[in-house]
Amino acid sequence: MRSCCPEYAFALPRSHFVKRSNVQVKSLCLAIIATTVTTVLFLAAPVVFAAPLRIVTFNAEILTAPGVREGELQKFRWDVARHDQFERVAAVIEALNPDILNLVEVTSREGVDYLVSILHEKGLTSYRGYHVDSHDNYTSMDVALISKIEPDAVEGQSIRTFYSPADDPTWRQFYQSKGYDGKVRKLSTGIDRNAIYLVTFAGHRLGFLGLHLKSNPSSEDSNARRTAQAEIAQRIVHQEIVGRGYLPIILGDINDYDPDVPDRDDTRDTMTEVLRTLKEFDSNKEGSELVNVAGLMPRQADRYTSVWDRNENGVRDPYDVLTMIDHILLPKELMPHVTRVFVFHSIALETSDHRPVVLDIDLPSR
Repeated sequence: MRSCCPEYAFALPRSHFVKRSNVQVKSLCLAIIATTVTTVLFLAAPVVFAAPLRIVTFNAEILTAPGVREGELQKFRWDVARHDQFERVAAVIEALNPDILNLVEVTSREGVDYLVSILHEKGLTSYRGYHVDSHDNYTSMDVALISKIEPDAVEGQSIRTFYSPADDPTWRQFYQSKGYDGKVRKLSTGIDRNAIYLVTFAGHRLGFLGLHLKSNPSSEDSNARRTAQAEIAQRIVHQEIVGRGYLPIILGDINDYDPDVPDRDDTRDTMTEVLRTLKEFDSNKEGSELVNVAGLMPRQADRYTSVWDRNENGVRDPYDVLTMIDHILLPKELMPHVTRVFVFHSIALETSDHRPVVLDIDLPSR
């Protein structure tokens, strides 16, 4: 054996080098075994992937298809203006790219089909439209679904609505309201604009209740009726969502403010318990089962979805009232998976007087 220094050649016995070599070999073997075991354990462990899901609710303001006569309210009378509104709404969908869009105030099946056809022309061919007629005979405003994910069918239906006429108490609720003469009247109401659709995504069973409740949070009569509608919504969630093994998500134009989530306008507060009733849908449990995702928006000035063009001049000015009346209520157990919440404000009043609420969530695959 040679040494780098000739004068010390073979100064140590050969057994010393052999011993040292054995130690190195053993260490190397142990390292290989440890690496192999770690690799096997890693490969054997279940890999959990996060599946991103974007949920949007958007009130498109009396979205009426060209050539269709629906309801007594018209945003645009002429077909050319109606077509332009559909083009602008489609552009919003194209920009936001939702997986699930809860579409409020479309007025007909033809409107849903027309919107989807524009999306397909844009190359967004994964979208499908699902529509069910509301029971609002005056406005004909509906709650519909535009989705990349096919809903789970229930009794052959992908989207359903729940409403009972005055002589059927199943989906009705009594409430009291003062008449013009000051006398208290006992009335009943249903939710004439609602839609339920059930979705299975990444192994998660999600049940959506899209709502468009009674408008005008400053009216005593409207508030009483909306409160009764929220109680009906509780029953729908229990029976048709939770009862079928789905996690409930309530979203849409609630037409009320959330006392737990201050919005941009500090001068207006709710006069009802509507949001708390919806969030605390299970009276057998303490606290809220659902959470308003808008609470995750750090900037209070961004929390508005409704633009009330008070002087009706068609442009934004200091007289406008900016409040948050559109909401997404998510189950508590899904909140840790939320990655982002925002309101999309880049929409002109000629398109809609509402702004979409956008929720991004990464659901762990099951």
